[in-house]
Amino acid sequence: MENIFKNKLYKLFKKDARLWDKERKEFNETLLKDLIDKLDKKLIELLLGNKDTKEKFFVKIKDVYVLKQNELKFFIDENKLDNSYTQYQNKIGLRVGNKLLSERSEVVLDWPFKDCVLEGGMTKEDQKRNEIFFNEVLAKDEIDRLEDPKAFVNWERCTAKGKKKVKELKRDKDGTIKENLIIKGNNLLALHSLKEQFTGKIKLIYIDPPYNIGKDDFGYNDNFNHSTWLTFMKNRLEIAKDLLHNSGSIFAQIDDVEYGYLKVLMDWIFGRENYITTITVKSKTPSGVGQESVIFDITERIIVYAKNKEKLSTNNIRIFDEIVNENSKTVGNYNMLLESYGTENFVKELQTGKGKPVKVYTLKDFNYTKTPKSKRTKDWAYKNYKKIFRLSPANGGLMKKITPQLPNNACCIEYIPEKGKYANKKIKVYFFNKDMVVMLSETSIKNDKEKQIEKVVNVHNNWTEESLWQGIASEGGVKLKNGKKPEALIKRILDIATNDDDLVLDYHAGSGTTCAVAHKMNRQWIGIEQLDYSENNPEVRMERVVGGDKTGISKSINWKGGGDFIYVELAKWNEKAKEKILKARSLKELKKLFNELYERYFLNYNIKTEGFKEKTIEEEGFKKLGLVKQKKLFVEMLDMNQMYVNFSERADKKYNLSKDDIALSEKFYNSK
Repeated sequence: MENIFKNKLYKLFKKDARLWDKERKEFNETLLKDLIDKLDKKLIELLLGNKDTKEKFFVKIKDVYVLKQNELKFFIDENKLDNSYTQYQNKIGLRVGNKLLSERSEVVLDWPFKDCVLEGGMTKEDQKRNEIFFNEVLAKDEIDRLEDPKAFVNWERCTAKGKKKVKELKRDKDGTIKENLIIKGNNLLALHSLKEQFTGKIKLIYIDPPYNIGKDDFGYNDNFNHSTWLTFMKNRLEIAKDLLHNSGSIFAQIDDVEYGYLKVLMDWIFGRENYITTITVKSKTPSGVGQESVIFDITERIIVYAKNKEKLSTNNIRIFDEIVNENSKTVGNYNMLLESYGTENFVKELQTGKGKPVKVYTLKDFNYTKTPKSKRTKDWAYKNYKKIFRLSPANGGLMKKITPQLPNNACCIEYIPEKGKYANKKIKVYFFNKDMVVMLSETSIKNDKEKQIEKVVNVHNNWTEESLWQGIASEGGVKLKNGKKPEALIKRILDIATNDDDLVLDYHAGSGTTCAVAHKMNRQWIGIEQLDYSENNPEVRMERVVGGDKTGISKSINWKGGGDFIYVELAKWNEKAKEKILKARSLKELKKLFNELYERYFLNYNIKTEGFKEKTIEEEGFKKLGLVKQKKLFVEMLDMNQMYVNFSERADKKYNLSKDDIALSEKFYNSK
C-alpha cells in the first residue's frame, strides 16, 4: 500500500513543472523540500487538491487545513520518490560506513562557481544551457594525501614587455618568495601548497567567496545545503588563518543570505576576541529592478577579523564625508577665519597624574573674523582653506580634565601624548574661551582638480558612498556582470590593512580585482582561481595592469604600469579525468571513457568495477537516469585524494611532468 501511495505522490508532484526537469529527466527533491519549508502556495494547492495527500499530510483546525511539513519531508526521505540514482550508487559501492559519499559533508573539495558566473565571455545562447559541475565531498577518515603540497606546471612570467620563461624565483633575505603569483587550480589544495612557504607571512587576506544565493544551478545536487557551504568555507578559512601574519587581518565579503552563518563560523575559527567589525557596503541602488522584496536589499557585508587583535597592525586612514559648500553640514560649524595666532606667553605647567606635564601659554593678538552663512560657499572654503576654523567643547579625556584650569580668551597647550597617532610627539592644541580651536585643514583635504574642499572622517564601518562603485563596468577590461568588485573598494581595504611590500592573498581571485589593486599599490600578492573566465581571467587582467592599465584607481594614484607576475597551474591528474567526464555529451561517450578511467586514473578504492561497463551501464534503469546523473556517478568513482599531482610524486613518469616544471616546483618548495 505504501508503494502505491508513493507512486501516486510522485505522479502528483510531476504535475508541478518546477519539480521536474524534462531535459535532465530528474525529479528535484531538494527544491521540493525547500518549497515545503516555505509553505509554497502552489504546492499546498496541489496537495490539498488530492484526497489522499490531503488526508495524510494535513491536519484540520476549525476550518483551516495545516500542512504537516515534517511528516511530509520524513515520508520523502524514507521512501525516496526517485530512488533510481541511489540504486546505482549502492550497486557500484559508493558508500562509506552507513552513508553514501554524496551524503557526507566533512570536507568539500570543490565549488566551481562565483556569483553565478560559470564561464567568461558567454553568449546569450550559452547562458541558457545548463552547466554541469559537481562539488566533491570527502569524509575525514578517507583523507590521506589530499593536503600534501602539489606540483606546479605551465610556469610563465608576465612583464610589460611580454611573457618570458621562468628561470628563477626571487626571494627576500629570510628566504620568502618575493613573487606575485596567480595560481590556477582548486583553491583548497593550492592553499595547502602555500603553507610550507607562506605560513605566518601574509598581512591581508581578502575574499569574495560564492554567496550561496540559490542561483548557482545546484538543483541536481541533493547534498547542497547550508552545512555543505559552511564546510566548504571552514576548510579554507582554517588554512587561511595559518597563513596570516600575527599582525594581519582577513576581510570576507558576503551578502545577507549567509552573513549570520559565516560570522559564527569565523568566531569559531579566529576567536570572538579577534573580531574587529562588520562593514556595511552599499553595492546597489534601490531601483526595484529584479527585486521582489518589500525592503530592497542594496548592501553587502565585509566581516573583519584579526589573526591576533593585540598584535594587529593597521593604518589610521580618513575617508570622504562631504564636499564643503553652502549646503553641507560642515559649513554650519566652520564659520571663522583666522588672521593670526599672535605671540605665545608661558603662564603655567599643569600636572596630569601619570601623564607628562602640560605647558600652558596665553596668546596675544589672536585675530579672527566671523563669516555669515550666506558667504560660506564652496569657493569661500577653497580660497580660505588653511584659515577656516570652528570651536569645539572639550568633551572627554585629557582635554576635559584640563579645560577648567585654562585661562579665558585665547591660549594653547603643549604636551606629549602617550597614545594615538601622535604618541610620543610634542604637539600643540589651541583654545578660545576654553573651547578647542579645530582647523578645517585638520579634518578635510584640498582637491585642486575640482577646486573644492572635501571633509574627511576617520574610517568607519558604514561605506555607503556611491563613488566606490562608479565606473566598475569598465574596470580592468572585465565584462563579468557579477564577478568583480570595484577597485576603489579594495584600495580602501588595502589602505587600512597594509603598507608597501606587504603580502596580500585572495583565494577567490575571480577576475583579479584584488591582484590588480595590490599590484598598483606596490604590494606583493597571490591570487588563486579555479574557473576559466576566458578573456576575463585574472592573468589576462594582470597583463593589462603591468602594461599600464588606465582604469579603476590608476588615475588617482598615477599608475603607469610596470612590475611582473608569475602564472602557474597545479598539475592535474584525476582533475583531468573529471573534466573529460563533464565534457561528455552522451552515455556513449561516457562508456567509451570508462576504460581510460579504469586503466589510467585513480578510482575510489571501494567501488565495484567488475561488470560495470558490460552490464550495469547497459541496464535500462541506468540509461533512464539521464546524462547529468550518469556523469555524477562517474565523477564519484574518482579518488578525490588524487585530483592533482603531489609534489612528492613529481618525477613519476606516469604524470609526464617536464624537467622545467619539476625543477621550478623544487625551487618553489626549496627542495631537491
